[in-house]
Amino acid sequence: MTVRSRIAAAITPLILLLAACGTTAAPADTTSASPLAGDALPATPAQRFRAEIRRTAYGVPHIKADDMGGLGYGYGYASASDNICDIADRLLTVSGERARFLGPGEGGANVTSDLYHRRMINSRRVEALLAGPPGAPDTPTAEARALAEGYAAGINRWLDEVGVDAIPDDRCRGAAWVRRITAIDFWRHMYVGQTVDGFFAPTVDAAPPREAAGIGPERRPADLADPDAGLGSNAYGVGREMTRAGRGVLLGNPHYPWDGVNRYYRAHFIIPGDLNVVGMAYVGMPLIRIGHTERLAWSNTVSTARRHGYFELTLNPEDPTQYLFEGAYVPMSRETVSVDVLRNGRIEQETRTLYATRHGPLFVSESYPWTKARAYALRTLEVGLRDPDQYISVWRAKSVREMKAALATRQSYRFNTTAVDAGGEALYGDLGMIPNVSPALVEACATSDFAKERWREGRWPVLDGSRADCDWPTDPDSSIPGAAGASRTPHQFRTDYVLQSNDSYWLTNAKAPLTGYSPIFGDEATARSLRTRIAHEQVERRIAGTDGFGPPKFDLASMQAVIYSNRHFGAELVRDDLVKACRASRRKSLAQACDVLAAWDLKVDLDSRGAHLFHLFAEAGGLKFRTPFNPRDPVRTPNTLDTRNPAVLAALQTAVDRLAELRIPLDARLGDVQAETRNGVPIPIHGGAGPEGVFNVISVEALEPEKGWTSIRHGASWIFAVEFTDAGPRSAGILTYSQSTNPASPHYSDQTWLYSQKGWDDLRFTEAAIEAGLVSRLTIAE
Repeated sequence: MTVRSRIAAAITPLILLLAACGTTAAPADTTSASPLAGDALPATPAQRFRAEIRRTAYGVPHIKADDMGGLGYGYGYASASDNICDIADRLLTVSGERARFLGPGEGGANVTSDLYHRRMINSRRVEALLAGPPGAPDTPTAEARALAEGYAAGINRWLDEVGVDAIPDDRCRGAAWVRRITAIDFWRHMYVGQTVDGFFAPTVDAAPPREAAGIGPERRPADLADPDAGLGSNAYGVGREMTRAGRGVLLGNPHYPWDGVNRYYRAHFIIPGDLNVVGMAYVGMPLIRIGHTERLAWSNTVSTARRHGYFELTLNPEDPTQYLFEGAYVPMSRETVSVDVLRNGRIEQETRTLYATRHGPLFVSESYPWTKARAYALRTLEVGLRDPDQYISVWRAKSVREMKAALATRQSYRFNTTAVDAGGEALYGDLGMIPNVSPALVEACATSDFAKERWREGRWPVLDGSRADCDWPTDPDSSIPGAAGASRTPHQFRTDYVLQSNDSYWLTNAKAPLTGYSPIFGDEATARSLRTRIAHEQVERRIAGTDGFGPPKFDLASMQAVIYSNRHFGAELVRDDLVKACRASRRKSLAQACDVLAAWDLKVDLDSRGAHLFHLFAEAGGLKFRTPFNPRDPVRTPNTLDTRNPAVLAALQTAVDRLAELRIPLDARLGDVQAETRNGVPIPIHGGAGPEGVFNVISVEALEPEKGWTSIRHGASWIFAVEFTDAGPRSAGILTYSQSTNPASPHYSDQTWLYSQKGWDDLRFTEAAIEAGLVSRLTIAE
């Protein structure tokens, strides 16, 4: 089975190989056998698990247990019943067995993936971390281990009850690659995270130059696109100064893929007297990553910080597999990795020699070639197995200050954090593992013209790999060598508001910009995206009470109204000037477009007519501003359409011609040309493009003749809002693409229809609310 979308998430937890752990020993050749399904952990005492799974509307599981093992057990069982094919597909990936069962894949993608994951398995790094010293940040606690064991047991129970041959999903029913899982499968998944393919080819295809006879062919994969390109999120954290109840209000609105391994799954975890947390997890991971408890609510957004870097290697002219370090040539480590590949009904083995250095694995792409003189090593910071304990500590935090302290301990978050608490304080922070690279270090160690250009143009550190003093330094409060200490990462506490829409930390609060950080974290005093600007402008309107959503300040209802208001900020800035220029041109070919845009309601609602035309205009490069960016007025600049620029009307003409070619009316309703198709039925979808200033982001696949966009790529995925009150939290949310990926499931499209109607679902945080909305109850135990 393959998933429709293979997009790397905003997260970049990369495999840290044993060769990247600082060794400079002579190379050793090792050969791996084909992977064995379900490699087991050392024997542990038998565990018994028990969980109550109560389902409410839309198939949402509320899992009650006495401990973490029980929560994992209930989550594994519930999630398997909804998404077993996706879980098994992900397991196939992290086991390094895709090519064994599915063949080499397009362009050998499955082979490349298997080599990457098999390299991780061979290193036995996961096992080493599990055997680490108790109490260390890298060593999972007993609770985390119980969660993992319970999760595996829950999936296996469901598979045993149903049987692989009776799986109620045609995509994997009876498939040989669907199997029971073990805790080591879970931990391997945790170790590689949600990475899909961003670093596979550049590391496993890295080979010495062709001129080095007998060493291997030259392979240069295309340069990586930004792994988070197109992805994003919005988040509001509103403190007591700006809320009606004088407590915290939060909006979480990640814009993640509607298909693939980064899909979300709604869940609710309850350990009576200890824990109550509701929100979303990834399919295949029993961790509620965005949600709220009795006193804390949080969300994440894609960060601008660079979470990996490169070391430029000076090679031995006589041997390009040796690199200079501290005045002597050091041999690269070599590992021979073999994977099974299904070709023409037969299993064959494909073998590759993989190279690494003290800095990390060799990395090769169009911009980072391996020549006789130069090569590049990739360095990442090992998040390892920290996530379960990181999230457990967040679930138990009682305030944003406690949350910040918890995040500083393990630094495993890969995103910006926006949070509020019941006391009315808000937190923003980019608090994960970020390379400790300062401008001074770059000045001293980015020695080549290429390295200087990469830092100047892209904020990527490419440092001299021949000198020990060019390594990333460690701060007193770094949780891992080479990471910036948590105290030095961008963060702020506020009682008015913080927000994030995927620009840098700089303008998280318009009244108190954050400054003075290394460019590794992001840029400062530069133009913000139109989406960031509307995010701030919506706060201004809400506080003034001029947005039509009731009295000033935020509460749950007004926050819900803001996200679904579907304003198009880019069009608000330029539409009137565009219409004037359009009519002044007197082009007959544009006459109808002028009228359609003039009549447009400047929204991306289902009934909005002209939104699709403006989207194609903007996509063709028509948004040209005359008034430049002013760092003293970042919310309102740049502005004013530059109608003197010929690209403006040329873009409009391109949009008109494109719609004519596809036989799509210029005045079509957005809901008639933007849809998500499920089981052959188009579900009308509101929302629009973030780069154009639409807060409620929806990104579409390719246009189809006469139909428009029939499939959503990514965008508003998990939307939820929380208001803390004297009586406790009130919350509502929606998983836009629904709970199950099984086309035969009743929960394959029910929330998608709810989103189409701008609906919300009560998150049912309390026992009374769960019981009032109860659809089914199941108790499982072993």
